[in-house]
Parts: sequence; structure tokens; C-alpha cells
Amino acid sequence: MLRKTVILAALGFALTSGRASATTLIDLTAGGDHTGSAFVGGGFLANESSTQSTGTGVIDSFLRIQAKGDEAGYNTSLGTPLNDKSPADQYTRALLLTDIPIVNIGGVDYREFLLDINQDNGQLADAILSLNQIQIFQTNSDQLHNSYTGPASGTNAIVGFATATQIFQLSAVDDSTGTTNEIRLNYNLENGSGSGDMLFYVRNSLFNTSLSNVILFSQFGAPPGPSGSNDGFEEWAV
Repeated sequence: MLRKTVILAALGFALTSGRASATTLIDLTAGGDHTGSAFVGGGFLANESSTQSTGTGVIDSFLRIQAKGDEAGYNTSLGTPLNDKSPADQYTRALLLTDIPIVNIGGVDYREFLLDINQDNGQLADAILSLNQIQIFQTNSDQLHNSYTGPASGTNAIVGFATATQIFQLSAVDDSTGTTNEIRLNYNLENGSGSGDMLFYVRNSLFNTSLSNVILFSQFGAPPGPSGSNDGFEEWAV
């Protein structure tokens, strides 16, 4: 499978409310590869994706999110919660575990997700986008529109589902509770909206094969990251 080259992360530390808190920047703005550790789910890989056609109908999209500044959403076929792009159709939909490819990297099996972003392509600062949160859940049914709990913007970019099991969470709720990760993406590295921007790998051992459906929630922009969304939709695919 074609891939883009990936990037290394810079690790910084901050003090919030008298507690030590680690903030990890996963910087994909210049290409490279990165291995990181999520708040829930342990090790993951984040790679700048291979240059490829990812136009409408070419990739197998399951979630599109669009809003200016700060945006969040999760995949479902039962409505358009949060900033999911309307209407819900084949591009924002329920996702089966069996639809997500397994890729072996360095002897470890991962589930592979593809992200394609859209930002202004003028000044470099306008092309950068902060990805602050990824949560992955499993369940045996699609989740109803607005079935999530918890705020999903700003420093509290986190959700939950009463009938779903969380297996992966990129970042803590905020800096005072533990690790905060930011994946920083650069729209200018690829050929516009027709090229993928990141391949994201989650360990296959986290997934329960007895639970059929996978829900991916993600949050982009400022706050809590420094770089807000400013153009078209962000799109997750397999």
C-alpha cells in the first residue's frame, strides 16, 4: 500500500492547577513518522499519508465534519450530530469492524484509518490544522442522533455513549487530568482536497470482534489547539 512519509513528535511539559501535565505535539507539518501513546489504548502510529486520489466516491468515507474554528463529530447513519456534514449519507455512516483493514507494521497488527483535511492553501499558517481528540468506541448497533453524552468542543473535547465501549482515547479531557496530544497537519503538503493527509493506526488487539460496529469521534481546531479549521470538510475513511 502506498504511504506518505511520517513525522516525529516534540514533548513538552506544563504545570496546570499545581499538577504536572505532559503535552505531546505530533507534528506532521513537514512529513515524517511518529509513534505515540494515547490516554486510553496505548501505542499508536500517525503517518503523513501517501499521495493518492481521495476525491468524492474514490475512498470509502464514513465521516465528514465541517465548521469554522472548532469542529467535532462522530459517524452514524441516524442523523448529523455535532458538526457532522449534512445530510447523513454514504459519506457519513455507520461503520462495521470488518470494513476496517488490518495492516501489519513491524510485526504488530493495526487497524488503519485515513484522514483527508481541507484548509486554506495560501499562507502556511492558514494551511495548518490541529487535531486534538480521537475516541474510538465499539457497540453492536448504530448510535442514534444526539445519543452522546458530554461536551465535545474546546478543552473538553470528549464524548461518551451509554451503550458503547470505549477502546481508544487520544487525549485527556484537559491538561489538568493527564496527557494531552495534538496532531498538527499541513494541508499544503499534498495536492489539495484530492489527497489524503494522515494514516492513523490503532492496535488491532484493542478491538473486540464480538462487537460489530465502530464509532470514531474526532475534534479539530482552536481551542484547544492553536490552529482552527477554516475551509471545507474533514473526512475520515477506510
